[in-house]
Amino acid sequence: MAVIALIALVIIGPKDLPKVMRSAAHWARKARGLAREFQSGVDDMIREADMDDARKVVDSARSLDVRKAIGDAVDPTGDLRDEARDIEKTAQDAEQIDGDGENGAVSPETPPDIEVEPNIAPPHSLTPPKETAETPPSQSTAQSTAADDDAGKQAS
Repeated sequence: MAVIALIALVIIGPKDLPKVMRSAAHWARKARGLAREFQSGVDDMIREADMDDARKVVDSARSLDVRKAIGDAVDPTGDLRDEARDIEKTAQDAEQIDGDGENGAVSPETPPDIEVEPNIAPPHSLTPPKETAETPPSQSTAQSTAADDDAGKQAS
């Protein structure tokens, strides 16, 4: 910096050096002001672009149909929705038939051609059937209970 000041003093001379320095400072201030204005313009454009992106995100969030989004995620092909509609229609048809009492409809609780024996355990069951108040305990279960008691007393 000192070398530049010494060269300027020799070339311009001491008489004109203060005028040249003032005008150089003036042009440097103008250049900095233009650079600052340009930078602020660029910053404004960036902020507006970010605001536009933010506005787009907010608008898309407002217009989002949550049911449709979840439905598309869970059932993209629509097969489950179609099955649900078919089941619903079948249930409504069954209610109409049961409500009318026509067409020989039978109550689904007890089919007419199946006899139910309430106290018999199915063959695949591991536990014996529970005895109800309607059926008295059989002799064989009373004898086996007594035999189990005797076996327990002998083991102790």
